Parts: sequence; structure tokens; C-alpha cells
Amino acid sequence: ERGDKIELAYEMESTTSAFEGPEKVLEVWFIPTKATPSLQNNQDDQKCGLRGVKKDKWERMLALVKCQILSVIGNEYLDAYLLSESSMFVYPRQVVLKTCGTTTLLNAVPELLSIARSVGLVVEDVFYNRQNYFFPEKQLHPHRSFSDEVKTLDTYFTNGAAYTVGKLNGNHWNFYNAERKQNLDDGVACSQEEDVTFELLMTGLNPELMKRFYYDSKSTPAKATKESGIANLLPGALIDDFVFEPFGYSMNGLLKDGYFTIHVTPQESCSFASFETNIVLLDYTELAEKVLQCFQPQRFILTLMGNEPSMAKLKKLDGPRVKQGLDVGKLCKNGFDVADDIQLKFQHYSLVFLAIDKANDRAEKKGKDKKAPKPNGEKGYS
Repeated sequence: ERGDKIELAYEMESTTSAFEGPEKVLEVWFIPTKATPSLQNNQDDQKCGLRGVKKDKWERMLALVKCQILSVIGNEYLDAYLLSESSMFVYPRQVVLKTCGTTTLLNAVPELLSIARSVGLVVEDVFYNRQNYFFPEKQLHPHRSFSDEVKTLDTYFTNGAAYTVGKLNGNHWNFYNAERKQNLDDGVACSQEEDVTFELLMTGLNPELMKRFYYDSKSTPAKATKESGIANLLPGALIDDFVFEPFGYSMNGLLKDGYFTIHVTPQESCSFASFETNIVLLDYTELAEKVLQCFQPQRFILTLMGNEPSMAKLKKLDGPRVKQGLDVGKLCKNGFDVADDIQLKFQHYSLVFLAIDKANDRAEKKGKDKKAPKPNGEKGYS
């Protein structure tokens, strides 16, 4: 009977629900002013910098975003907050906030800057990105369009630059960067730490595999994590996971000074899964293959963005379809092919962008009537 109820919920929700899986992601790096104490934990092991901020302050900030804290884990390097809509990661001088659905992430910016000032920090670097929305008409101000988001970011940060990477009439990636290097005159210059972000944004997920991400009162999030293969992606990680009722899955993982996070919208009508990590690897190919096997998408976007120290570490691979630290050929098995292959170089960062889909899926779409509904995962292009 219990299995029948889960199956019925799956059949109903997979065809009638519409949830915006792609997340808005804000990453801000700060630098200390001259008066700021060292950003190293003291002898009493009290957390320093942004890690010393009380939970209630983060809760007030996140209320502006329209999400709540579900749980928190941490180690000697960072704290990971599992949210009702995705995740937040807090280092002594860095915050990564990632929210999905119709959350209003950019409403948090004034409060985040105020919190940073309260611990003696000023902005150094700002990054904002997201995939195109599937249901842009459902978004709230200031997230109704990328141009509105850019206008909002420009009111808070200087030297901002905005980019759209990929096809405007297909799945693409919006990116904004602002660098406040002039603050180095008033602060203490920090050495350039390794900084890399590897992302997989997947749509058209295997419906059978998605059933494990539907709520079951007699199961556990740990079981979904194990059975899906997520537990084996980066062995040895500290994991915090959650299955939402009636469906949906989120997890944070910590491994030394890095994190990884996964968020799943399993219903077939709008299936989406995101994987993100800032763990520095020499080669991301094997990790990407493992993640893709967990979800078996019809199409995905891969981004690899890092600064000079981290990108210089990537392994130089041999083969006909390779990039530094990434064997594209291995990702194009089982009918996959590269639809977009774009590389960009910014002042201190480099970006690799790949849009990969099933070649036969692309051919089928060309032959369809232009008035036909868009396939799973391509509801809108904003």
C-alpha cells in the first residue's frame, strides 16, 4: 500500500507541478580592514570573521530571500547551511548563497554587506550566476530577467560586468562579476587563494532514478544518498542530506576546506539536478561521469571556472577531445554530443562552458512543429 501511494504521488506530481529548479548563486569574497583581527580561529577555537556571525543574523538575512535554515554542519574551515531552498556556505571571508524556486536572493545583498561590515570586512570580489529560468513568468522582482538582476547588482557594486554564455534561444548561463580592487588601499591585501567552481546543471533526468527522491516516511535521506550513488562521489565527506515532502532532495558535503552540494527537482515535467563543488582537483572527468550516472540526464551544462592558481593545477590530458583537467570525449558517450563549447578569459579568472545533449534529441527537435511544447527542461530562456 505504501509503495502504491508513493507511485500515485509520483504520477500526479510529475505531470502537474512546475518548480524552478535552476538556482541563483551569489558568491562574495571579502577582505579585512586594517583594524580587523586575524581571520584565524583563536586558541579557544572561536570562529572568526563571517563564521563568527550568529545564526539569528543569517536567519534574518535569509528571511529576505524567502527561505529558512534546515540544518548546519561545519568543520575547521567552513560552515554549510542546508536551506529550505538550496544552500549557503560560510568561510571566514567568503559567502556562497544558492537558492532555487522563486526566492529573492538579491534582496539579501544589503544585509550581507552590513553583516560583513560588522566583522570588519569589505567587498573584494563578487560573482553571480544562474542558468536560464524554465518558468521566468513566476519569478519575483528583482529576478524577472537577467537585465533586472544586473541593474540591482550594479546598485551595490562597482566595476560590474554581465555576460550570457550559450544560446539565447536555448539553455544558457548568465554570469555577473564585480571586482572592488580599490578596497585594497584601505584594507590588508590577501594572497590569491585557489578558487575554482565546477558545476553540472542537468535536465531531462531519468524518471525511474528520480523516484528515490520522493518522500517516503519509512525511508531516510541517507538511503536516498546511498542508493543514488551520491554518497560515493567524494568518499570521506561529511554529508548533510534532506528529502522534502512530497518530493525533492538537497545535500551538502564537506571535504577538508571544500564543499559540494546537490539539489534535485525530480518531477518529470520539470526535472532538474545541480551539482556544484569548489574542491580543487587535477582532473574533473571522473567526478563528472559519476554525477551524470546518478541522474542520467538528457542534456546538461558544465561550467568550470577558476582563478589562475587553481586552473594552473589542472592536468594536461591526451586525446582528441580534451581540455585541461577535462576529457570531453568521455562525457560524450551514450549518444551525447557537444552543442556549445565556449571558453572565456577574465582579468583573474577563466571559464570553460559546455552545453552537451543527446544528438538524436537535437535532431528530433528540429523536425518538430515550431508550435509544439518545449521539451522537459527548456520551458523558458530568461
